[in-house]
Amino acid sequence: MPPELIAVDPEHVRRSPHQARKDFDARALEGLAQSLRLHGMLQPIVVRRAEDGLELIAGERRLRAALAAGLTSIPAIVEEATSVESAVRGLVENLQRSDLGVFEEAEGYRRVMQEFGLSQTELGKRVGKSQAAIANKLRLLRLGDEIRELAQAGGLGERHLRALLRVAGVTRLELARQAAREGWTARELEERVRTISREMPRRYVKDVRIVVNALRESVQRLQAAGVAVELLEEASEDALELRLRIPRR
Repeated sequence: MPPELIAVDPEHVRRSPHQARKDFDARALEGLAQSLRLHGMLQPIVVRRAEDGLELIAGERRLRAALAAGLTSIPAIVEEATSVESAVRGLVENLQRSDLGVFEEAEGYRRVMQEFGLSQTELGKRVGKSQAAIANKLRLLRLGDEIRELAQAGGLGERHLRALLRVAGVTRLELARQAAREGWTARELEERVRTISREMPRRYVKDVRIVVNALRESVQRLQAAGVAVELLEEASEDALELRLRIPRR
């Protein structure tokens, strides 16, 4: 069935439970609400029919602004979409906006993967990202709450966060605090991390590389034989974590 354009009361549209964005700029929303009062909504929101009514797929800022403006009728495009299609569509819309936070993005990936049983590779194909890009975002979720707060306050950018992943424990938190307090650039923090790493004993030896390469080759042979197996690799200063994922379906 082709998409259908309807008029809907914004009060009757349920927000998506998979919304990645948690922070909406109040001033920007009020500006959008004022524009809607004057000109109406020119770009429809996108919804789907769920069991309990209409569920938002895309356009949460417009929906929030319409509610703030007191509108009782706005245009909406009704599309046929499954729960996973709706979740991925909303995630992609947020990714196309430059102000989505790195932790919001990572949490969005994790939520969709967990709820719908998607692998990093499967999710990557749906949102136009590589498996490695998805894995790198998910790794940021290992950072503690205080580091996340420093990042959200604007003291640390994504490049800072990636550098912090290469150290662990108290050292990581101390570096994060100092970088935010003294306004270090990402390059300055990376140099501090390199200095600390040089002072630490090496933990990976030739035998470990041999084991890793053997696992990679085994997985490649299984994949060539048609076995749906995936090797997930995540490295930190403490360890190299290798996981085999074999879908049950």
